[in-house]
Amino acid sequence: MLFLSYWELNENFSPKDIVEAAAEILEKKVWPVKGVKILGWYVAAGEVPTWGVTIEEAETEEQVLKGIAVWTNAKPGIFKVVKVSPAMTSEEAIRVVLEM
Repeated sequence: MLFLSYWELNENFSPKDIVEAAAEILEKKVWPVKGVKILGWYVAAGEVPTWGVTIEEAETEEQVLKGIAVWTNAKPGIFKVVKVSPAMTSEEAIRVVLEM
């Protein structure tokens, strides 16, 4: 199943704080969690990256939640906002609507 996550980083953390947390998570290989494939992981390219999106393939919502927990456990308060939704490609959505 495809999931789309939108997240906003806590502006009270410096970019260095966030990057150090990310480096530690990636070095320890605790994210992505088992069974999750990251298809895209993007951050806005503004002056200070403060938001981004992650596109992932997972079998369950639980796996996606565990992935978010990895980040919040590593750096409590790292996110101001996290929104997750099941997703589909635009091509799939077009096909579904045309079949109506």
